[in-house]
Amino acid sequence: TATIPTNQITAVTGFSGAGKTSLILDSLVPALKAQEKGGSLPKQVDKLSTPIKSVVSVDAVPVGKSTRSTVATYTSIMDNLRRLFAAQPAAKEKHWTASYFSYNNKQGACPNCGGTGIVTLDIQYLPDMQQVCPVCNGDRYNKEIQQIKWHDYSIVDLLNLDVRHAIPIFKDVPKIQRELKLLDEVGLGYLHLGESTPTLSGGEAQRLKLVKHLNRQQQTTLFVFDEPSVGLHPLDVQVLLQVMQRLIDRGATIIIITHDVNLMVNADYLIDLGPRGGKNGGQIVAQGHPADLIHAPRSLTTQYLAEFISRFHD
Repeated sequence: TATIPTNQITAVTGFSGAGKTSLILDSLVPALKAQEKGGSLPKQVDKLSTPIKSVVSVDAVPVGKSTRSTVATYTSIMDNLRRLFAAQPAAKEKHWTASYFSYNNKQGACPNCGGTGIVTLDIQYLPDMQQVCPVCNGDRYNKEIQQIKWHDYSIVDLLNLDVRHAIPIFKDVPKIQRELKLLDEVGLGYLHLGESTPTLSGGEAQRLKLVKHLNRQQQTTLFVFDEPSVGLHPLDVQVLLQVMQRLIDRGATIIIITHDVNLMVNADYLIDLGPRGGKNGGQIVAQGHPADLIHAPRSLTTQYLAEFISRFHD
């Protein structure tokens, strides 16, 4: 029986093979999803008692597989930009609707690259080569669409801006500015609005996925992070923890499956599985607040944690 506090960050720790994935990803998450849909619990789960209604798994897999996916399209920024340009007198005169301002439609797209901004060269006996479209220079749009201006900016000019520089420009467009501020607050202020999302790093992808959850209350939502600090610079881990705290402030509950002592130290609660891995795992060997567990370490994880924290107190 595992008890996980709501509206707190819980770190689930232990050896590889100790049962972290079995407990959280193979048991708790499917049980919550079954409860959400009114289905039956997984056979290994006897009973589930929780106020949680929905679960969000946050991984570091890049957002969107196609180069057509950008920071603007992943958020609501692109939809609002298209409406903004369609409302301009010059666009209304031509009867251009919001769909004309999408590079995914033939009315708006560059005719040479079809709105991808790149062309693929099929070279015999060699792998395909990609190069920037020579007609639109990677801007994705045709020349006619770029003639429509809002405050002297074409839609291409705005997509070439980074988030931080775009914030003051949209001071009178609250729907767009609110989303830009959230991107900046999660440490993505340097990304360009038209930046292709498949090229983002794991840490950037994680934070981008969380942006859409930061503007609403999350009292009944569980966020599950599986090894979120793998491959991240310590400063990125710090930013991720700040984003997690913002989710907690909105009422969310967070579970982190981790081997990273930095994340354990910052958790409100810790569940350590073991005592070892494989057939010698599967038991809860320690649970409680990390600060309490280090006073009487009952597991290898809590011993390492005690040693780690002692370095900062000597």
